Amino acid sequence: MDDAKLLDIEIFKNDFFHDFIVFLKYVENNNIQRTTTGNISLRDIAALQKEFRQQKIFNQFKEYGWKINSERVVEFLTQIKIISESMHITYKRKNKILISKNGKSFLHNIDSITQYWNMVLHYWRRISWEYFCPSPDIGHITVMDTIQKNQNVIWNAFLKKEYLWIDFEIFCKTIKIHFQLESFYKGIDDFSYYLDIEYGLFKKNLVRFGCVEIEEKKNKYNSNRIVRFRTTKLGIICFKMKLSLEI
Repeated sequence: MDDAKLLDIEIFKNDFFHDFIVFLKYVENNNIQRTTTGNISLRDIAALQKEFRQQKIFNQFKEYGWKINSERVVEFLTQIKIISESMHITYKRKNKILISKNGKSFLHNIDSITQYWNMVLHYWRRISWEYFCPSPDIGHITVMDTIQKNQNVIWNAFLKKEYLWIDFEIFCKTIKIHFQLESFYKGIDDFSYYLDIEYGLFKKNLVRFGCVEIEEKKNKYNSNRIVRFRTTKLGIICFKMKLSLEI
């Protein structure tokens, strides 16, 4: 099996990309109704849920007998919506979200590898990571802003390690010193810092896109926390492509 076929398989295994394409196809065939606050309607969320692979949030709400009462609860859906708007493949008109001409071309004339890469690239370059993971700030500059601005340094470091496992705590301590993040956390414990990196850089970004694989263990509070991670095949390719754009 050639590299392109293997890459295709890895991409189609990625739940976020699958749901991204599901969202676009749904918009193409149905349009989406927006609420008065600009969110996706509950009716459309219910219809999309049936096709989404990412079911964790829906299952959690069902377990506790809660109801999904806003798009904002389904964070990955908001992320999909914002990325697609940034790519100009969907657009807003009055109370609807519609597919654009670029969106139709994206769906029907572009291979999955190019679709996936453009999705990831737009998030890395054009979407504020801070929006999805608020972090401490100094003079309107936040931790996530700093990480995003210096992402190429991190991608380079990951490429040097290739597929080797990396200790999460050591990684966090290293970038805290390298990017001079200590001042953002004066009077704040390390646990808060680790959570910012775990969610802002990993779980809502690299893990979601399938660029890294993580290993978790329960801490003393019985919560799963990342203990180590390593780059995947998708990650290696994405990091190399992103860095090639900066040459």
